Amino acid sequence: MSKKQFKYQASSSRAASGPFNAAGGAFGSSTRGGGAFGAISSSPLSYVYEPPDLTSISEPNTVVAFKNLQKKDSTTKAKALEDLQKHLSSQDSNDSVEDAVLEAWIKVYPRTSIDTARRVRQLAHQLQGGIARISGKRFARYMPDVVGAWFAGLFDGDKIVSRSAQESIEQTFNTKEKVKNVWKIYLGSILQFCSDAVFKEDVNTLSDERTVSPDDASTKHARVIAAAMSVVEYIIETGPHNAMDKHQIALDDFLSSKELWKLASHTDPSVRRAVYKLLIASTTKRSNVLELESISTCLLVSGLSVNQTASNLDYARVLTHLTNHNPNVWTDFYTGTGKKSATKRLCQYLAKGSQGSSSSYWHEVKNLILQTPMSVLLPQENVARQKFDIMEALRDGASNRDEPRSNQRAAWKTYLDVAERFLSFHDVDSNQLIENSIMPILIQYISPSRELSTWTVAGSQQSIVLHAARLGLESPLAFTEEWTALSMKFIQEVQTSLPEQSKDFVKSQDMISAKASKWYGLQAALSDSETSEDITKLFTDTSTSEVLAAIALLKARNGKPYGAASMMTTAIRSIPKLLLTQQLLGDAVAEFMSTDGPDLLLSPSGPCLIELIPLLETIMDAGMAYRKMIKSALDTSPDPARSKALLCLVGSPSLSHLGQNEELLAKLISTVKRELADGATESELLSTAVANPKAPPQLAQALVAEIVASLSLDDHQSASLQGLQTLVKLNPAAIKTFDASTKGSPLLARLISLADSPDAAVSQQARTISDVLRADASADNIEGNQAILNIIRRGPETVEAHALSVPSLIDLAHKTLQQSDEQRRSTLAGDLLPHEARWQDALRPFFISCPNPSLAVMNPLSNAVSLINSEAMPEAVSFDKDGHSAAFRLFWYTSALVQTSNIFEYATIDQKACVAKNIALVLQIASDHSSIRSPTSLWQIQDTEHEEDIVESISQTQRLTASWLADSSPGSFLWINLSGLMEDSYGTSVRSYYSSRAYISTMTELTEFHAATGFDVGIEGLSSARKSFQTFAATAIISSIQTPATLIKIFNELLAQSTGDDLDKHPNGISNLILFNSILNREEIVDSLPSIPKQRLVFFVQHLCEDLVQTFDMIGSPGNQALPSTSALIMSAEVMRALYHVLPALSETYGIFWENIVDVLTKAWLLLGAATDERLPFIHASLRLYSTLQRLGSGESNDDLVDTLKSREASIASSIITLLHALRDFPDESHQPRKIVNELLARQISHTKVSIDSTATSELFQVLGSESVALQESAFELLHQQIPRSQEDVALDKALSNEYLAKLPEELLSLVLEAPTSRSMSDVDLKRSMPPSLRSYLLSWQLIFDHWTGASDAVKNDYINAVKEGSYIQGLLHLAADILITSRSRPVDANKFDISSYLSGMEDTPEKDAHSLLIHLYFLALKHLPTLSKAWWRDNTSRQTQISVESWTEKYISPLIISSELATVSAWGQTQASDSDQPLTVKVSTATREITASIPIDEQTMSLGITLPPSYPLARATVSGLHRVGVTEQKWRSWIITTQGVINFSDIGGGNQLIDGLMAWRKNVTATLKGQTECAICYSVDGGGG
Repeated sequence: MSKKQFKYQASSSRAASGPFNAAGGAFGSSTRGGGAFGAISSSPLSYVYEPPDLTSISEPNTVVAFKNLQKKDSTTKAKALEDLQKHLSSQDSNDSVEDAVLEAWIKVYPRTSIDTARRVRQLAHQLQGGIARISGKRFARYMPDVVGAWFAGLFDGDKIVSRSAQESIEQTFNTKEKVKNVWKIYLGSILQFCSDAVFKEDVNTLSDERTVSPDDASTKHARVIAAAMSVVEYIIETGPHNAMDKHQIALDDFLSSKELWKLASHTDPSVRRAVYKLLIASTTKRSNVLELESISTCLLVSGLSVNQTASNLDYARVLTHLTNHNPNVWTDFYTGTGKKSATKRLCQYLAKGSQGSSSSYWHEVKNLILQTPMSVLLPQENVARQKFDIMEALRDGASNRDEPRSNQRAAWKTYLDVAERFLSFHDVDSNQLIENSIMPILIQYISPSRELSTWTVAGSQQSIVLHAARLGLESPLAFTEEWTALSMKFIQEVQTSLPEQSKDFVKSQDMISAKASKWYGLQAALSDSETSEDITKLFTDTSTSEVLAAIALLKARNGKPYGAASMMTTAIRSIPKLLLTQQLLGDAVAEFMSTDGPDLLLSPSGPCLIELIPLLETIMDAGMAYRKMIKSALDTSPDPARSKALLCLVGSPSLSHLGQNEELLAKLISTVKRELADGATESELLSTAVANPKAPPQLAQALVAEIVASLSLDDHQSASLQGLQTLVKLNPAAIKTFDASTKGSPLLARLISLADSPDAAVSQQARTISDVLRADASADNIEGNQAILNIIRRGPETVEAHALSVPSLIDLAHKTLQQSDEQRRSTLAGDLLPHEARWQDALRPFFISCPNPSLAVMNPLSNAVSLINSEAMPEAVSFDKDGHSAAFRLFWYTSALVQTSNIFEYATIDQKACVAKNIALVLQIASDHSSIRSPTSLWQIQDTEHEEDIVESISQTQRLTASWLADSSPGSFLWINLSGLMEDSYGTSVRSYYSSRAYISTMTELTEFHAATGFDVGIEGLSSARKSFQTFAATAIISSIQTPATLIKIFNELLAQSTGDDLDKHPNGISNLILFNSILNREEIVDSLPSIPKQRLVFFVQHLCEDLVQTFDMIGSPGNQALPSTSALIMSAEVMRALYHVLPALSETYGIFWENIVDVLTKAWLLLGAATDERLPFIHASLRLYSTLQRLGSGESNDDLVDTLKSREASIASSIITLLHALRDFPDESHQPRKIVNELLARQISHTKVSIDSTATSELFQVLGSESVALQESAFELLHQQIPRSQEDVALDKALSNEYLAKLPEELLSLVLEAPTSRSMSDVDLKRSMPPSLRSYLLSWQLIFDHWTGASDAVKNDYINAVKEGSYIQGLLHLAADILITSRSRPVDANKFDISSYLSGMEDTPEKDAHSLLIHLYFLALKHLPTLSKAWWRDNTSRQTQISVESWTEKYISPLIISSELATVSAWGQTQASDSDQPLTVKVSTATREITASIPIDEQTMSLGITLPPSYPLARATVSGLHRVGVTEQKWRSWIITTQGVINFSDIGGGNQLIDGLMAWRKNVTATLKGQTECAICYSVDGGGG
């Protein structure tokens, strides 16, 4: 027989219930069906069984599922169960489940329900419940076969599986009564299942050893028998008695089986636990059937030596329970002797400890020992020895290293309870028991050592040690002896503690301090009324000796062993009644503290001695001792020891004694101030002092003041806030008292300010403290509320470094308003809204300094700004930490408060009008300061975000003022506001100027809102203002006149007056012109100009022109090269403004005045000089006038004007270039009037035909470097058009003379000499604007590359050499790589831009415009300077940069370069095919980036190929020979190398280097084959050998 056959038969023999075994009915199963060999019965749990008959199942998928369920793989089984569940879920009636399905399921369910896989067991129970529920009564006949496995699932060790079984049973039997009846009806089947599972099944019958690992098989078997025993236990505990009576024999047989109780030593803890629980239930309810001898043998003899990990608690419970009910199991039925005696086995068991169980184990152990017969625990032959053995076993268990720390207290409590039980016998060996088993606990607690490590009580020790000590007192003699020895040892340890020089000095002293705490704490706990006098005397004597020894040691070693001082302090604190009542000891301590204490203050013992002072109140003058010590500390020079001593002294309860000595109190305050100024530990000392509840009131107040003062110091803020926070927690009365005092007023304001600190910690601390103080300052607290109002009143105008932020003030005002009742809010409105005097003080610096004269370009008063008369010296403007002036803070606070609250509902009309008027004034000032940055400004811009915040605040305020326009009826606050502004407009002050502007602005908005305002001062008011030379007021009045007839009447009067008067000499000339122009700003007046007689307008224009000519007639004449005075220029500017409006009405009128105007303009521009702010209004007016002339002259409706402009083209171009040059030195980024002028000039240049000579070119290069974008663009456009046109002349000069060297302009090269670096660009926000320096640099490169347009190859070579000599290109390429590629997380997508060309202004953001220009320049660099660009890329030191640049170039730039150069070569190749000397055929493949060149040799063709790499021109082109004819291999290779060298090392680009390479190859071929003949034999060209 083979080995395989042997194994099969062996396996079959073990499977007694297999499908072919005749044994029947195992596990209560009935005989069903028949196999090939007749009827057989098998175990429902065995893995060997007769497969179910599936032939009668109609559903194929169900058949497949059942077949899969019989597979070995757990995943397959789980999937099969899921498929069966899906099939089952589709059934909706009792008849839906076929009988064949039920038959099959009954066979597979029991063994499936115990599968090794949890998921399979879970699904099996779920499916079982579903089938039983749907089948209903039809399933009843199958219940005996499955009920055991089903209900055993309730006790599966896996909670998920047991819950699944429970849910399936509850769903099938939906009431508790039904479930109970099932137990009752099928109790026999269930008991039979359990009996067979426990007694008949084993590891090999439940699992196939061929497919299941031994561990899994053992686990499965353990789970089955544990569940079976749990079922039996449940039946005993809860089963119905009448049902159990029927099956009493079966149940008794089960419980009386010795095999059952042998499982108490099973290796699986779940089995052991099930056995123990079953035994407890059986002992309680069916003890009469138990075989106690078998139980004693299995449970005690064997069980006590078994490893009880994970079952120990249940084992201890069953031992206790069994001992309680049947104590004779330890005696009469116990079969062990000798080493297996009950006492020895019990001690062995106890020594193992809880074995991982909870603390409840030790409670059970105590009960077990207390209930175990004394004859077992303490046999008569050696009682003392047995006591010690049991105590030692308990100690070993408690101190076992595997014993959980959480069990320590319970373990040692059990130990002491057992000891107490033994001591209760009052044997002669009790003293020995105390000495050997109790006192070591105290010794190890007080003085730990390795020798007694097993006596260490871990965790909470006090209660255990105290218990042990009380037990020790049962033997006074032994206790006294041990205690005295410990005391002497303690004194010796203190006296021999390490010196200060030792590295372990601190460790040594701390150990003594810790020991003292334990030592005296234990004495304090034991010194109660029940303690005997002898023990009390023992404690007193030993402690007295210890304290006296400590005093002597401190004196001898100058207080260095602070452990001795700590011991003395701890002793007196712990047991004062025992020590301080001793006269000798009290006198010694008092003398020591009075005499030696102050001298030892700065020693390491100082803190302990300070702590001792309050404890000695009953035996000495503690206040005097404290004052001596603090005086000693204050008189000592500062050092760390002194600081530490002071900290302890200030924190001592004895600080209250300091109030009796003003001198010492003053010294302490002075010391704290000095330390605070030096920044030395001020937070600890201050907070400790003010938090001390015993501190004198005057000290607390003084120290709080110092904390508040230190809040102003940035370095001390955190520490000071910490001190205040401590005050709020520990001594809130002190800080509230200080806050209510006169000195405390800045405290709340500073705290609110710090709440906005960027430091999160500081902000949180300040907010917490301020909330406490603000809560105290409620509406009912008049003083507190007044303090907050004072903060709000002073806050907006305060511009100190630590001023409250405006948002904080607004928030404070909101809360104050919300906390007030309706009646008080009217009063609060006056307090919260600033009054007129506050506005005037805040605005005074801005009403003293004259506005910038260039603002005339932008505002409706125009050059009226020149009429301001202010002789006062300008005042410096202060700013807060955010860069806001007092005026802007007041403006921001007021506007935001009005917008975000309903305060206007409670304000009076006058208060509203005051707010509206001053907000209107600030808006005008803000408009100017937004246009021109100056030192005297409302704000100082700190960054882009700050600027955006300011703009947003102004925008919100403008929306607020617009909302006020709805109510402009007489008597409204807006009406009162307008009246006030009109009144303030009279005069020539700065305030009058801004009041007039504010009036005009408000009136304009009001007119647009209402169409008619109703606020008309009238022509009488205007006449009065004109007569009194009130230009500001008169201009404001004109803006309010709504009647067109009135306006026309005034216009005619001014027209007549201006025509008849000499403007320069008339006292009101400039004023009349300003008023005249202000009327012309009205559309209705401009529209009415054609209706006015032209002759009147002609006379007016001629008069103005005469004035202009007279003003500028002497300019340029000998001895007078200067421009007119500023006043004359202002007058001329107003004249030009008037002409700008009037000339269109005379567009068809002829006259000499056209020539006069053009001549004045050209002369003024030529000799203007520096374009300062005073001259900008004139330049602006002249450019506007010139734009009118251009517009009128373009229509050719006036020959005089057309001829004038045409004849003076050259002078106009020259003068306009001069003007462009004059404006170049002034940046306009933060100067809106200048930007307006520059942009206007740029527009005029774009519409003017300008011819450029060499001088103009040089000036334009200088303009290109200006700080104005508009001027740069103008200069660039002019040069961009001129440079390519000039290349024809340069090429001609180069062709005529070989010595001629084409040069790039030096002025242009100087602009690219230094490229912007990454550092200089780090602060630049390209999304906002492109810096003029960057734009100038990039545009200059564009102009450099413009020189290649139209230039010959020879000229290009000169330009390339010029760029190479100056090493200019490297800066451009570095910049392009940095901005476009390397400095970004993702390189710029160049496909979004036009790479081959650039037009300014085509992109929607400055950043995209910069990218577009840089990409184009990089493209031109690779196109025109390939060799230089390649050298830069190759020499780059960063490998990562090389890779990034090459990848980006290959993706975006190279395709365009390759396409362009291939097109160039292709076009050139078409001209070479017909060459008579040596025709060359060139073929280009764009797709493969290849060039193929061929030369015909007789009937053959010599050819080569040029391949351009993807990253060309960074990577080199490669040349390869395709077909060699008539030359040697060596020569052919030399031609290839030469051709490749010409291509790759040529400086010229644009495809010309490729052409040069092809020409070099053709030249070599032609020269080599010249004179060669055909071979006479083969007719091929002979290579020279013949």
